[in-house]
Amino acid sequence: MNSATLKVAKFEIVRQLKKPAFWAAVLLMPILMGVMFLIGFVFNSGDADKEPTWDEDTKIAITDEAGILTTGQYVINGGKEYGIEMIKKGEADLYFYIPADFEENKKAEFYHISEGLDLFNNDASILKAILSQNVAEKVSPMDVMILSGNYEVENNQLTANGEKANPLGKAVIPFTILVVYFVFVALFGNRFLMAVVEEKENRISEMILTSVSTKHLIVGKIVAMLILGMVQILAFVVPLVILVFVNRENPLISTVLSNIVIEPAAIAMILVLFIGAVFLYAGTCVFVGSLVPTARDASSFIGPAIVAMVFPLYFMQSFMMAEPNMLVQFLTYFPLSAPIALMLRSGFGTLSTVEFIIGVGEVVILAVVMIRLAVVTFQKNAINFEIAKFKLFQKR
Repeated sequence: MNSATLKVAKFEIVRQLKKPAFWAAVLLMPILMGVMFLIGFVFNSGDADKEPTWDEDTKIAITDEAGILTTGQYVINGGKEYGIEMIKKGEADLYFYIPADFEENKKAEFYHISEGLDLFNNDASILKAILSQNVAEKVSPMDVMILSGNYEVENNQLTANGEKANPLGKAVIPFTILVVYFVFVALFGNRFLMAVVEEKENRISEMILTSVSTKHLIVGKIVAMLILGMVQILAFVVPLVILVFVNRENPLISTVLSNIVIEPAAIAMILVLFIGAVFLYAGTCVFVGSLVPTARDASSFIGPAIVAMVFPLYFMQSFMMAEPNMLVQFLTYFPLSAPIALMLRSGFGTLSTVEFIIGVGEVVILAVVMIRLAVVTFQKNAINFEIAKFKLFQKR
């Protein structure tokens, strides 16, 4: 890389790192993730403490007109009114009434003394536990297991060759890269516009171009923005990795981690696709920024480009089909939507190796072309403070 390009990149990186707003944006997502995790942990802990439990000190009374329990330590001989009176007098803490038509209506009643709103009381589940325990004593352990569904059915997927398939494991890395790319565009995309437009708007570009060529200026800014973007992504990814590591015993997380497939060639291709997609997006933003005089105009023009990039996400169901339809094929090779479309198809396993190579090659070539186009247009419009017009629209 040219020394002039490195100087521009270094200058841009240092300038951004000195801004409190940059660090506020970098740390905002990890802080929000930490706060959400803490809130979830506290509330889940609180919910665990509120699980319906009872002991020998809990006075329970049940009127069983349906004859399910017939006898037992909780069953009383009196009717519904008698049970309610027990609650009023404090002779029972919880009273359950099972009507004679319980099998038909599938509805029992629960009475207790309560003060306040009490919307989330779970004590009614105690009756379900008592009834389940009563029924379990009457049937074999096998019947209990089958009726409760407390068993697993192992899913063995096979390829056409009869080998064991692992679609989940192969999808983890492509979808992870897709999430990182989406986060990059969402959190840092606007900075590519501002890096060019602000200097045009403040007329700083006139002075900069007296000492640095347009090519070195644009490439240096793109490199700087990419490095700063990676810093912000790491600030998002590192806490996420820590959370996954802390919760690695979770059945869902452990299943995903144990099934991850490491294929060096596929990983290399998806990383090349990611890098090409980032440069393509950066080149598009800089190109738009070189055509317009103000940041407000740039935001208006870049909107359609961003919509086109995320367009495949609106047709997720089509990408999940084994045989890609015409829309999926079009989005796979359309320049702006190609990166996300290729990542989706790679994750869902509907992308052949030949299609993957062609798609990645297209993205990389378009990224180079777009950056080259951005350099040329910025060189022509660096001191132009009106929206650039193409020759097609100019008067002859």
